[in-house]
Amino acid sequence: MTFRIVRMARIAVCASFGMTIGLGAVSAQSTPGAGEDVCANPAVGMPEHSGAAMGTPGVGMGAMSGMDVASPMAGMDHAAMDFDQMYIDMMVPHHASILAMAEAALPRLENEPLGEIATAIIEAQGPEIDELRGYREQFYGDPEPMPMDDGMMAAMGEMMPSMSGTPEEMAFQMDAAAQVAVICRADDVALAFIDLTIPHHEMAIDASRDALDRATHPEIREFAQRVIDAQQREIDELSAVREELYGSATPEAVGGGA
Repeated sequence: MTFRIVRMARIAVCASFGMTIGLGAVSAQSTPGAGEDVCANPAVGMPEHSGAAMGTPGVGMGAMSGMDVASPMAGMDHAAMDFDQMYIDMMVPHHASILAMAEAALPRLENEPLGEIATAIIEAQGPEIDELRGYREQFYGDPEPMPMDDGMMAAMGEMMPSMSGTPEEMAFQMDAAAQVAVICRADDVALAFIDLTIPHHEMAIDASRDALDRATHPEIREFAQRVIDAQQREIDELSAVREELYGSATPEAVGGGA
C-alpha cells in the first residue's frame, strides 16, 4: 500500500467523524503526495486548534467538538453497545489520529529510527482501520463507527477500565487535528513525535488488554493481541531513542490537559 492510498483511507475515516484534520480532507486536490511536508504546504492548511501547541493545556473534549455536532446517533444509549463494537468504534479514530500525526511528522524526522517507526505506523494502521471497519460491517451491519461524543467517551471509560488517562487526555489522543498541530508547531519534531506516540500507544495497549478479556469475537481478540505486540515494541524503540537523544526515556505530557 502506498502512502497516498493509506492517506486517502485515513482521510475517509476522519471525514466520517466530521474531523477537520487540515491534511487535505476537504478536497482531493489538496491531498499531499507521498513524503510531502504537510506542515509546510499552504494548500493543505493548519488545523484550527489553538490549544494544541506543544505543552499547552486545555486540549481535550473541546478539541473534539466537531465530532458530535448534529450526529444522527445523538441520544443513543451507548451503554447498550457490546464491548466489541465499543472497541472498534474507539480504535478507528484512535488509529486515524496517529496516522495523521505520523504522516505530518515523517518528512520532518531526521532521525532514521524515528522515521522507520513513523513509516511502520503508516503502513500498519491504515490497513488495520480497513480491517476494523470490515469487522464492524460483518458483526453490526454498518462499517461506520459511532461519533465519539461525550456519551461515547463516558461509556468507553466504563467498558475499558484499564485506560488510566483522563477524558481530556483520551479525547486529545483521538483528535487528529490536535495531534498534527503539535507536530507542525514543534521546535523539536523528534521529541514531539516520541512524546505523542508513546502515550498514544499506551492507550491502545490498555484498551486491547481489556479486549483480550472481554471481546466475544475471536477476530477482535486476535487483532487486540497484534496491537499489543506491535505497539509495545514501538514504545520500547521510542523509549530507547529518547534516552539516547534526550537523556530520559520518559515522555513529557503534550496537550490533552498537560
